[in-house]
Amino acid sequence: MCLLKVYLEEYTGRKLIARDVALIVKEGNIVSLKSIELEEVATLEEVDVSLIDTLNSVMILKPKA
Repeated sequence: MCLLKVYLEEYTGRKLIARDVALIVKEGNIVSLKSIELEEVATLEEVDVSLIDTLNSVMILKPKA
């Protein structure tokens, strides 16, 4: 099973936020990343999805402008 690695795009490059992410939930300005056991791995505010690459199991978030 391929789970996602989630990165945050920053001015200095990409920062790994979480590994083995199975579920992503967006509610308002909050994005919650959850594991296969549905445990919350990370919560981010004021971010947009820049890229979801399922072939390489990568998701990239960027700060809202």
